[in-house]
Amino acid sequence: MALNLNKIKGLFIVPDDEEITNTKIPEKKKESKKPEKKIKTTEKIPPVNTTTTSTNSSTKGDFNKQIFESLTKAIADANLPGEDYLEFMAALKAMEGINLDEKVKMQTVLATLSTKGLTVQKIIESADYYVKVLENEKEKFKQAMIKQTQGKVGNKHKQIKDLEEKNRQKADKIKALTDEINSNTAQMSKHKNDLETADLKIKSTENNFNVTYAHVANQIKSKIEKIKSLAAN
Repeated sequence: MALNLNKIKGLFIVPDDEEITNTKIPEKKKESKKPEKKIKTTEKIPPVNTTTTSTNSSTKGDFNKQIFESLTKAIADANLPGEDYLEFMAALKAMEGINLDEKVKMQTVLATLSTKGLTVQKIIESADYYVKVLENEKEKFKQAMIKQTQGKVGNKHKQIKDLEEKNRQKADKIKALTDEINSNTAQMSKHKNDLETADLKIKSTENNFNVTYAHVANQIKSKIEKIKSLAAN
């Protein structure tokens, strides 16, 4: 009897919103021999939120209903024909309202389904098979997470490299401008020194001219005065 997705989801205890924060990831159990069955897997994997994913092993995870939907769908898609672990659990769940010991309930369900060929060995083997289905989904999820993470990390590295190159170019421009400013400043200093030297030379030449002019002109003026005195006699 094939179970639909809703019945398969109903076989699992889903924590409510208050219990989600206390959900712990179970330790991985040792795998037992599994039947050689072709496993169907879901094509879609819940998107990985890499902005909140941490590589710190101490980071506490939460029960995610979307991932739960994906995992139970994978089990439903890979449901084996005939009676197996899922049918056993569905029949057991149907008895949850009966006031009997769980072991008695399990024995009752097994006795009923054994008429359809169900055995303890078949329950165990099919359960291991469904665990393998989940492990296959886990590996797919892991690869998807790696791909998405690498993509984002790769983009960040490229962005950092681009910004570093832009900074290098800006630094080169700043250095070139600084060198140009320093060169201009040196030339300005030289021109100022040359200007001061030229000013001093001009002033010195002007002073020399004035002194020499006065010396020559005064001699002429002195002679003129003497010559004027001759005319007076």
